[in-house]
Amino acid sequence: MIDEWFENVVKQHCAGKVVLYRYADDAVICCQYESDAKRILRALVKRLEKYGLKLNEEKTRFVSFSKRAYVQGIKQEAFDFLGFTFYIGRSRKGTPIPKVKSSGKRLRVKLKRVNQWARSVRSRYRLAEIWRMFRAKLEGHIRYYGVSFNRAHVGKFLQEATRILFKWLNRRSQRKSFDWEQFTLYHECQSATKGKDIPYAYIGMRPSTM
Repeated sequence: MIDEWFENVVKQHCAGKVVLYRYADDAVICCQYESDAKRILRALVKRLEKYGLKLNEEKTRFVSFSKRAYVQGIKQEAFDFLGFTFYIGRSRKGTPIPKVKSSGKRLRVKLKRVNQWARSVRSRYRLAEIWRMFRAKLEGHIRYYGVSFNRAHVGKFLQEATRILFKWLNRRSQRKSFDWEQFTLYHECQSATKGKDIPYAYIGMRPSTM
């Protein structure tokens, strides 16, 4: 409904280049000119109303995202899409480029889920099985979020998730299962990233396994 309409109708009536990026109900429309963006929004509202649908006003906004304006010292905005925050930064050579990092909101939600999971399994499974499941979660996070420019945020998630697991494993009984030094040693032996430098190859967008 939207893809075909955008390709065959919208593009034909725009003064500049426009591109639609969509995944399920989430979409980002990039426009060369602000005037085109405003016209598309008005047309999109009417298009959705035709099918009894409407835009989520809380998630719909205009964002200034121009490398040229960034070079001129004009502050550019960031936006979230599919669990990532997109923003303009500089390459190692100083060239302005679009960059991504894990969305702060999504990161907090995922850590909350890790906490709920660790709490629920700490006394239900043997340690080896808990660690196998934990490794699968970390590997799923790395596969999805392990993209260029996101090393620090992936590392932060791995560190925080590991600390959460440490906390709940030490509540399996009256007696502590590990001190931090013992836990770190066990972690190094069983780590999901053992023998790897966290992979940052370009990957396709797909749902997280967390």
